[in-house]
Formats: sequence, structure tokens, C-alpha cells
Amino acid sequence: MQICQTLRSCINFHKLVQELCDQGEINFKEKNRLKSEFNSNNEELLYLIEDMDNQNFRQHLIDYVKAKHQVLKIANSPGIRRKSLLSESSPLIGRRSVFSKESKVTEEELLNYIKQLREALVEVYQSRSNALTLLVQDNLKSLTQFISKLPTKSPQPSLILLQETNIADDIECYYKQLKNQFLNTHSLLINDSIVSVTSNLVNNLLNCDEFTFINPQHGIYESVKHTFQIFNHDEYLEDLISITTNINLLTENQSKLFEMFSQYGRTYTLRVQDEFFFYHQKIQKDSLLNLTLEYNCFQEILMLTKLISKSIIESRVQQFSPIQIGNMILDVGVEFVRCSKYLFINQIINLLRTKYNIEKAESEIQGSYTSIQSTNPSPSNKQVKFAKIQFKDALPIEITVIGLNLNKKEDLQIYKTIQNLYNKYLKFIELTYDRITFYKYFIKSKDSIMLEFDKEGKLAFLSRPIPPSLSHEFQLNYIHRGYYYQIIQNEKLLQEIEQHLENQWIIQQNEQLYEIFLKARNKKFKGFAIIFSEGFLQTRSLELEAKKIKLRQEATQYLTNLEYNNPEIKNTILSFYMPSSIQAPKVLIKRKKSRMNGFIETVQINLMDPQSLEIEPIYMNHIDSFEFNIFKIENNSIEKQRMVYQIFQRNNFIEIFDIDKNRMCEFLSELEYRYDKRRNPFHNYNHGVNVMHSCHVIMNKMLSLKQYQDIFDYITKLALILGGLCHDVGHTGRTNYFEINNLSEKAIRYHDKNVLEQYHAATALKLLLRERMNFLKNIDFRSFREKFIQNIIFTDKAEHFNLLKFFEANNEKDIKIITGMIIHTSDFTGGSAKWPISKEWSLRVNQEFQSQYEEEGRLGLPQQSFMKDLHKMSVLSKSEIGFYKFIVRPLYVSLSNFMDNQLQDRVDNIDETIIEWDLLSSQDNQQQC
Repeated sequence: MQICQTLRSCINFHKLVQELCDQGEINFKEKNRLKSEFNSNNEELLYLIEDMDNQNFRQHLIDYVKAKHQVLKIANSPGIRRKSLLSESSPLIGRRSVFSKESKVTEEELLNYIKQLREALVEVYQSRSNALTLLVQDNLKSLTQFISKLPTKSPQPSLILLQETNIADDIECYYKQLKNQFLNTHSLLINDSIVSVTSNLVNNLLNCDEFTFINPQHGIYESVKHTFQIFNHDEYLEDLISITTNINLLTENQSKLFEMFSQYGRTYTLRVQDEFFFYHQKIQKDSLLNLTLEYNCFQEILMLTKLISKSIIESRVQQFSPIQIGNMILDVGVEFVRCSKYLFINQIINLLRTKYNIEKAESEIQGSYTSIQSTNPSPSNKQVKFAKIQFKDALPIEITVIGLNLNKKEDLQIYKTIQNLYNKYLKFIELTYDRITFYKYFIKSKDSIMLEFDKEGKLAFLSRPIPPSLSHEFQLNYIHRGYYYQIIQNEKLLQEIEQHLENQWIIQQNEQLYEIFLKARNKKFKGFAIIFSEGFLQTRSLELEAKKIKLRQEATQYLTNLEYNNPEIKNTILSFYMPSSIQAPKVLIKRKKSRMNGFIETVQINLMDPQSLEIEPIYMNHIDSFEFNIFKIENNSIEKQRMVYQIFQRNNFIEIFDIDKNRMCEFLSELEYRYDKRRNPFHNYNHGVNVMHSCHVIMNKMLSLKQYQDIFDYITKLALILGGLCHDVGHTGRTNYFEINNLSEKAIRYHDKNVLEQYHAATALKLLLRERMNFLKNIDFRSFREKFIQNIIFTDKAEHFNLLKFFEANNEKDIKIITGMIIHTSDFTGGSAKWPISKEWSLRVNQEFQSQYEEEGRLGLPQQSFMKDLHKMSVLSKSEIGFYKFIVRPLYVSLSNFMDNQLQDRVDNIDETIIEWDLLSSQDNQQQC
């Protein structure tokens, strides 16, 4: 095809032809004939297309096809052997009753045969009889294919029903069907949901409708429900033991599992280590699962199974898109494309069996090509004719077709069709490998993005989510599998795409930030692609403040997208983390002012002397690890103070800064009092000591890495460790939003900006400036004060996304950002502990939230929606899952990556916590049902 039409004409023509076929206006062969004539520049068709904008063009195209069809009918002479009645384009089908005078079977007899067959099949199916052999299945498949192609009207009486099938046509039909099935694995990447992608992978690659897997830690996952449920292994133990590491069919002997999956027509089983997989088909269909042993493609199925398991389990504990595992999906897809040739070979064999006897053997010739041997080409020889067909593969597959006589025109046509289409399918596989390599390059690229559209103008591939800046610049609107004119709203870009493309294979836009590529193969139009170059996507040289603004905007955009793509997190604790610049809570008229800020209640203060302080604490062996559990000493004030002192000692602060131990005792006693005077369940001295300990552990883990050994000076260390201890001193047990809405003295004093954080820092510094408590007389106090305040400000939850964005963009290793990240991450150290401990911290902080919600109601203040109904396990679980999944986990992952995975054990704990909250939610839902 010479590309002489506009791109819009090409796309609109292919789109219209496909619509006509889908709506039954033209059949499959007529559609292909139209496309062939279009690609070969048929003058009559091109003349017709010039009038494409005419409102009657659709009917003119149908009339054109039917006129061609009539010519073909006239050309068929009675002396020529006609095509099979199974051919959907046969001109002789559809005139008179099947039960004509020439029928050898009466209607009554035929109905009786149908009834007997039906009863026999039902009996075999219900009893799971061994009679349903492969040979029987092949014959049933052939019969099904014929029935599906029976016309609504009867064939001409001169033809006898079902004389024979046209094998060559059926092979060609299956070739196209199979190619379409495996053609667009890459398009799965533009799906928003990893759950949808896994379901589509199973459907496209295995031809199964649903899947289930059982994991000992996570329970049972059913794709139809998209969720994990608790699973009683003991109840199904006998059946599970019988599942092997090979693909097998679920049988009636596995009674409990058989009953569980009774709604499916066929279920395949597979064990992978300690997991059990079940792939379901509602009706029996072709699948590579049937061919794993025969064609040695088990490893590919194992690869897909592991991908499904890991991606679904990971999606429980973190948010990620299919693009993020795009390389893995493409690798699995291309391997299945390679294996799909076995489905093609198997179908060829099944179709040949409807007419010939087949003997199959593996060839010993490595890398052979498709070949044929005939026992006797002479027409006069009365010996049984046969031919050997060899399919090229790593281990070539050879079949002997007994009765295939190459001297007969129809038999020779069958052979040529097999030879041609199999070689074309191998070429298709080769091209798929090339295409996937091309796609993988753009998936990895951070500086370019590609949108590829097929020949109908539909989005076929998107290398990564469209950045907001790019979307704004070119008015791009992502629509899954949408048409290019729906996705692209920029008129200038649309004009560039739709301009005349004659003899221009690549259009270079020197002054633009994109390139348009025409896709063509063998001079046939296949679609087009737009690649936006790195010039637009690179961060330009901005001043520091401009960079901060940009990062804040991206953080805000991330939050907006997060809630849009995950509606389940709406009105959860995540709203607590919105930057103050985009929070606009409404202040209602107050009935009365809260007395919370003036609330004073004495608690027992355990004063100690320096000698008592220096005694080694009980859990000294845990001081440098995350094994330390503050709950074991929460009622022992002396042990907590000893732990604080030893952390100072381990970092050499006592010696280097010549710390006065008497004053330090005074300070720690007063600090504990200020923390605990309100008896907050969460924001108390236990939390302060816990965060200090986490800062100590993380900082020293970082210092153990060669690249960070010189990153901290001693003032920076002290400001971080002491900041961790003091970061919530005097906490009211309420949030900043409560203080602001309540017009508290703190909110007024600090102008609604980091209200509590500024208060905590000021409270601690005031204590340090008292003569009897100032144990830091020998330091540069101004330098310490600046770093100390910065660190505490970073614990404001509203700074979370900005800080995370700054940290990940922190190429210069800004120590301010690093220490801010450490203290902010440590603020969630309770949540990163093992499950029983993390659950206790969650329950305690939610007690404060419930109390605040009730007080907001009493005072007529705006109530935080995520604090409502936290006494209900379903509500609490949902809130905690979102909190850990979207806040805590990304924080720990980012810092752990920076530290060469030194915090991976904490990430693992967080994953376990998410799963446990999910299980609690499932249990609660089951009880309510």
C-alpha cells in the first residue's frame, strides 16, 4: 500500500469495516477482502472512499461488498467442488428447508438422535465418566463448530447436510482468532488496576474465566470477588495434599474442593511451593493448560502463576500500577505468544483428525523446517497415501497424516495452508519479540513517553501514566482503549497527526516536543505512535524556591489522584495528611470554647539522682535494634529514663558536650510530666522515648554505610535524637485541625501554621533555657535550636507528602531533609513494629481520635469524617489499611531504599500489619452477613 490517504481516512475506513463486521452487515471474509483491496490500492474502492464523508457512504460500502459477492456466486460452476457448508460465506446456504426430499434422515429421527446425544452427554458429565476421552472431545468440538455455523435457513436441496468440512478455511479462521487473542498483551499495561490486569492475563493467556489461589499466610483469593478471605486449611487438608506440582484437572475424588468449585465446567489445579492455584473455565475451551506436558510449556505457566500471586499480595500492602511491573508482564506475555504456536499446532491436528488419521511423533532433526513426504505421488498407485508434516520448533514436531494425497487439489490446498500460516505465525512471534523490546525501552525511560494507536485509532500502548504537566500542555485526557481524537484535545497536535503522510515515514518536529511515527509493515498501514521527548519532561533549571513549589504541586496532584483512583480511602485518616495549603476546613459557629488547653491533672513524677540514672537498663541489649518494646516498661518511669540516658551515652553526647547529669535528671523528669499530665493514650512519654530510640537506631544504621559515614556532625545528631524525644511534649491529644477550628490560644499564637509542632518545640526549648534544667550549656545553642525546630516541624502530618517528595528529589544529600525524613519516619515506629505491637499503637491513637470526634460534636466544630464510628471494626480496619498502605509503607520503603534496604524488616512488618487489618475486616464482614 502506498500511503496516499490521510491518516484519518485510513483509521476511519478500518474502524467502519470492523463495525460492519461486528454488526453482521458483512461477514468475516468480506471484511478481509475489503482490507486487502484497500491495502492494494484497488482503484474502484479508493474512488468510493473519496466520498467517505457522504452520509450514505456506509450503505454504498455494503452495496459494493454485496455486488462483489454476487460476481463470485456467478463464477461458481456446478462442476467445481464447492466449499464446505461450514464456510460462513457460502452463497448456497439459506434457501430451503434442511428436510427436503433428498434428506436421508427425517425430522423425527434427527430430533431423536439429538435427544439421545444430549442425554448421553449429561450422564457422562454428571458422573465424570472416563468416556470423555480426547478423541471424543475432538469429535464434539468438530460438531460444535458445525452447529455454530448452521444458517437460520436451510441449504439448497441439491446439497446433503454436512458432506465435509473445509479444513483449510477452518485453519485460517483459527489462525486469525489465535493471533488476535495473543496480539495485545501489552495493552493490559494501560489498565489502572493490577487486579484487573491479573484477571485479563488469565483470560487472554490461559483462556480461563476466573482463578483462585490459597496462600497459607493470606488465606484464599478469588478473582471473582477481588479479595482475600480466611481459609480453613485443616478442613480441606486431604484434598490439598492431593494437588501436585503439575497441571491436573480437579476431580470428583477431591470432594470438598470439587464442591467449592462446582459452578465451573472445568478447573485446573497446580501447587507452587506452599500455594495452591485453581484456574476455572465455565465451559471447556482450548488452553495451554491442556498442553503443558505434551509441548513442554510448564515453565511459562509457572512464571505467570508466580506473577499473579506476588502482584496480588503486594497490592494488598502498597499501591502500584501495572506499568510499574510492566517489564514482568511483557516478559510473561511474550513467552506465552511463543507457546501459543502449540495451540495452533494442536488445533491443526484436531481439524485434520476430522478427515484423516493422524500419527504423531517427535522429530530428531533439530531446527528443521515444515516439510512433507508423500509415499506415492503417482495417481495410479492404489496404496494408501500419506504425508509427513514437520513443524519447526526447538524440538520439531512431526505428524503423519494418513489419507492426505498431495495429488488431489483439495488436499494440496490443505497442506499449503498449513505451511503458509504456520510460517506466518512464527513470523508473528518474531515480530512480537521485537515489539516488546521496543515497548520495554519506553517503560524504563523516565524522560520520554509513548502513546501508540492501532489502525482503528484506538490506544494500544501507553508507556507510563501521562504526567500532569504533559496533560495540561497538550490537553491529553487518558481513556482506556479510547480513540486518539478522544484522548488528544489539542487542535494543533491533531492537525499534525491528520496531515497528508505521503512518503513521509517519520515526521520530525524541530521546534516541537514530540515526534509522530507511522506504523507500516509490508507497505500496509498498522497505526501510528506519538513520542513526547525528554526536552518537555526534564525538570528545567529552576531556582530553589521554584523547585519547592513544583514539588509541592506534584505532591498535591499525587494526593488528588490517590483519592480519585482509590475511592475506598476517601474520608479516612489520609485526609489528615493533606498539606495545609489545600486544606480549607469550614469553621462553624462555636457554642462554647474547649477547656482542653487549660486541663491540668497531676501525675506521679519519679525523680532520680544521676547515680540511679547511670544504672544499665533492663533491656540494654535492645538499645541498638528495633527489638526494643516500650510497652514492657511503660509503667516504669526509671527504666524509661535510663534508656534515654544510655542513648545519649551510646552517641557520646555526655562526654563530647560535657553534659551536667543533675540538670539532665531535672529536665527528663519535667519533660515526662509535661508529656503525661493529660494521660493521652498515645501522645505520651512512651511515644516520645520510642521515637527517640527509633531515630537513634536509624541514624546509626545509616552511619554504618560507607557513603554516609561523614554526613552527620554532633550538633546534627543531638538535634535529631533530642528532637525525637521532645517532638510531642505537651500534646493535647487533639489534632492541628481541632486547634485551628477551636480558635485555641496555640492556633492564634502560631497563625494556624504547624500549630502543635511549634508548640512542642517551644515548650522543650523553654525547659532547656531554665537554669536548673539547662544541661546543654556547652554547645552552640543557636545552631542546635535551628536544627531542633526544623526536625520537630517535619513531624507535622501535613508536611508528609511534601517531605517525601523533597527527599526523593534530594540529589545533593541535604542533611536537613535527611534528618527530617528520619524523625518523621520514626514518628510511625510503633506502626512498623510486629503485628501485636503495631495493633496496640493503632488502638491507642484511635482512642484519641474518637474522643476528639465526640468533643467536636459537643462544641459544634467541624467533625473529621475519618474519626467517625472508629469503634466499629470494619471502619477502623478500613482506616488503618489506608493509613499503612498509603502513608507508612511508602515512607519506610523510600528511606530503606536510601539506606541500601536496611529497613526491610520494618517494611515486612508493615506488610504483615496491613494483611492482619484486612483479615479483621473480612471477619467482621462475615459476622455481619
